[in-house]
Formats: sequence, structure tokens, C-alpha cells
Amino acid sequence: MNNLSDMIWIEVRKAIRSRMPIWTSLGSLFMPLGIALILLIAKNPEISKKLGLISAKADLMAYTATDWSSYLVLYAEIIAVGGFFFFILAISWVFGREFVDGTLKDLLAVPVQRISIVLAKFIVVIVWCLAMAALILIFGLVVGSLIQLPGGSLSVILNGCFVAGATVCLVIAVVLPFAFFASVGRGYMLPIALSVLTVITANLMMALGWAEIFPWAVPMLHAQGASTMMPMSYWIVLFTSLAGMLVTYLWWKYADQNR
Repeated sequence: MNNLSDMIWIEVRKAIRSRMPIWTSLGSLFMPLGIALILLIAKNPEISKKLGLISAKADLMAYTATDWSSYLVLYAEIIAVGGFFFFILAISWVFGREFVDGTLKDLLAVPVQRISIVLAKFIVVIVWCLAMAALILIFGLVVGSLIQLPGGSLSVILNGCFVAGATVCLVIAVVLPFAFFASVGRGYMLPIALSVLTVITANLMMALGWAEIFPWAVPMLHAQGASTMMPMSYWIVLFTSLAGMLVTYLWWKYADQNR
């Protein structure tokens, strides 16, 4: 068995057969669809007058996203928060399903090193998350074109896409440690519950001014403006990601898998 490549293929087939990538991708599109609807409401006063409170929120978002530059910043912020939860769903499913379906012992009985099993799962999660993020961003570019935002020069759009892309990479990096919680919790609930607590803590850290040293707050800071951040913040994210992957591997290798 060609360890890593075969395990990647197995994980891809599991994901395709479950249709989870399709459902998560469709679910993630509700974020850009929501933005499109709110901007549409804000640009049509007749609709706005009939919707009351929603109209006020729409006007606020329209004021925020006045051109392509601010619009793409808004998209990066949405990926930093909303994308985080969809990425959590992906990694929770990939690492937790073996316990929920009772297939863990069968998987570990395969004559493959456990590092190949774990690494294959991480690779599938990363590709899955990148695909979702690309779909969200492409849809956002289409919406931006349809509503005819001003300031849509090539340099502005490319710079906005670069910021959003870097934000995606940061979000994926801080999501990878949740594979450990899916493994320890033997399912989906623990990582999903901890993800909610993490977002609450990240907001608290931002309010206290300590967000730059809290890895799960760094993606939002980057989306809002990387020029104000310390280089150490990115190193913290990298260390957190690598540490999460390492402890996940060690758990899969040494933990007593008795069920």
C-alpha cells in the first residue's frame, strides 16, 4: 500500500460518498448570499422602508461596504468568523466520524503508519476548507460586479483577494488543533462546543487589547488590517497549528483505542 496517497484517496472517497463537502459548501454560500441581500435592500429605499430593523442593519452594512476595497475587507472578516465555523464542521467530521461510525479499529488495523492516516486527514481538511473559501470569494466577486461597486481596479481587487486568501490560511491554521478535540471527544460535539467558546474568548481578547497574542483572534485582526499587527502574531498562529497537529498525531499513536 502506497501509504499516504492511498490514505488520501480513501479519505476523499469517504467525503464524496457522505456528500458533506457539498452540504458544507452550500451552507457556506449563505454568508455571501446574506451580504448580497442586505446590500440589495440598502440600495433600494422602497424595500428598506418595509423592513424596519433589517433596513437599519442593511444601511449600516452598505455604509461599511462603499467600494470594492471595503467590500473585500468585509468578506475577509466574514471568512474569519463564519468560515471558522464551517471549517470546524469539516475537521470535526473528518476526525470524528471514525468514532461515531465505529470504524476506528478497522482503520487502525490497516497496514499503514498512523502518521500517514493522520496526515491524509489533515490534507483532505485543508483542501476542503480552501475549496469552500474559494467558492465564497468567487461568489463575492460576482455579487460585487452585479451591484456595480465603485473603485474596482485590478490592483484593488487583487489586493483584497490577497488579504482574504491570507485570512483563509490563518483560519485554517487555527482550526487544525481542533482535530485533537474531535479525537479526544470521540466525535463532533466537543470541537463544535469549543469553537463557540473560542469565538467568545477571541472577542473578549479583542476588547481587552490582547488579541495579537491569542491565535484564534489573529485572522480577524489580519482581515481588518495587517499593518497594525506584530510579526509575532503570525508565529503564534504557526506554532499553534503545528502543535495541534503534533498532539493529534501523538494521541492517535499512543492513546488506548479501546472502542
